Amino acid sequence: MSIGGKCFTGDRNLFLAEDIGELVALLVYLTKGQIIQILLGKAIAVKTRNKCQIIMDKASKAMNNSTNVSLVAFYGDKPHEMQDLIAKLQTQLANHQLLQNKFVPYQMAQVHGTIIGCEGLRANESVISQWFKASRQEVRAINFSGVVNYLQQQIELPIMIRFGGYQRDRDYNFLSRNQHPGDRSFVLQSADKQTIPVLIGWSWQDSAITLAIDRHRYSFQQFNLLHKYHATPEAVDNDFYLRLGTISGQLTATETDVIATEIRNLLAASPIDISIGLNNLAFVQYQDLQLTPATTKVIPVGSITPSQLEQLYVENV
Repeated sequence: MSIGGKCFTGDRNLFLAEDIGELVALLVYLTKGQIIQILLGKAIAVKTRNKCQIIMDKASKAMNNSTNVSLVAFYGDKPHEMQDLIAKLQTQLANHQLLQNKFVPYQMAQVHGTIIGCEGLRANESVISQWFKASRQEVRAINFSGVVNYLQQQIELPIMIRFGGYQRDRDYNFLSRNQHPGDRSFVLQSADKQTIPVLIGWSWQDSAITLAIDRHRYSFQQFNLLHKYHATPEAVDNDFYLRLGTISGQLTATETDVIATEIRNLLAASPIDISIGLNNLAFVQYQDLQLTPATTKVIPVGSITPSQLEQLYVENV
């Protein structure tokens, strides 16, 4: 394995290096499991014991230096029609007899749709794309200038998103995770000790679902950002989803079916079209998947600079 023209050799997790900085850079190439093995006692051979301790400290830090940054839409302000729909669904869930006050709605401001996760690993003077490394084992430095210029000057906006209105007897020439859009317009996702209610819409033009969301996500690869669900080149993720809150505990299959069917029927009868424009986009640095406002830093895409975007990877909220 080579980094910057220098070669590293390995034998039973023994790595040799002449330069400490280069060995630290090597950690970016390792999986977390490999780093854990090193920290559990597998040897790193360096010239002195003190240097070895430095590397161990760097390795420990490397395991936790991934920064959560995403490009999102509608975090904060939202069109009135969108607010009304979110509030309507949250009220439906809060009052549902099967949930018995288990539903906790997100604040209106924190409900958002993710365009692409931009999570990265700091390495020397660069930020390495987390998903290129995790999904494709490729080490790529994020091109901050390129992505900011693209968003502010080149990307094709607006994108129209349709929520609801999907009739099960109509063929939309599109499936979301192999399911009809009517059955995916609202889902209850099982998570660790809780359930997440999710509203899903799709890009919409000329009375048809388009692949605009998926194509836009793919376009960021030119700047070394890989969408989390584009692990393979042929993968498709055209869902634009909004998490509405959390439901404590797991639901039974019957409860899930009853609640989801009721809300899907409600959505099918009342479609709304929402336009995503430049003013609706922002980069966020977050501490939790809920994007809790108190611990989330937000910079609008229209005003962000490349240096401000890069700074999100080195600052704490």
